Amino acid sequence: MSEPLVQVQDLSLSRGAFRLEVPRWQVPPGRVVGLVGANGAGKTTLLRLLPGLDPCPRGSVRVFGLDPVDQGAQVRLGLGFMADDHPVFRLRIGKLLRTLSGYWPSWDEGLVQQLLERFELDPSKGVWELSRGEATRIRLVCAMAFRPRLLVLDEPAMGLDVRGRRQLLESVLDIVRAPHRSVVISSHQLVDLERIADELLVLDKGRVVQQGPTDELVGDSRTLEEAMLTWGAA
Repeated sequence: MSEPLVQVQDLSLSRGAFRLEVPRWQVPPGRVVGLVGANGAGKTTLLRLLPGLDPCPRGSVRVFGLDPVDQGAQVRLGLGFMADDHPVFRLRIGKLLRTLSGYWPSWDEGLVQQLLERFELDPSKGVWELSRGEATRIRLVCAMAFRPRLLVLDEPAMGLDVRGRRQLLESVLDIVRAPHRSVVISSHQLVDLERIADELLVLDKGRVVQQGPTDELVGDSRTLEEAMLTWGAA
């Protein structure tokens, strides 16, 4: 059996009065994992640990078997991270992508062109000229362009219309067609997540209330939103 891409054990993290506790969580290869919960549940706090943006004070977080903080450079060679507030160089799109291409040996120029077409982005346009939806899409291109083994998306649908969300879902599914890659995605778009997530991690006020295969947790007789209400995590 393949080693998990993410392994979290006995995680405990406090921020003021808020505490995030995740006893055990794994992300196997070839899966789309949906991270869901109400605002303030701890989703972003957890996701920021994976690329090493924040340290893990208690417990263990491993990505590709590595410590994301102590071995961050190695982790980020295989991990693509996107959040709506993630900073982007103030350049024209084409120059931005050429600049970033030098950081990753696995950068795929052909994939970049496909994504630019799919997301309808003009390489000559400046980042400062982008609408919110366009800024979201260029962040997605940057996160996907080097074909990461693990793609981590924090609310990637913010600012996207229905068409943009469909393009996003198509891109996510393209990635996990490779059995050694996985996607972890946090989103309030529960209908979208229910369609693509193989597994769920459900948080409520910093605690895990459900985790496991989506079809087993949700079933056929209710929606994910209805299940969230049942679990008290909506």
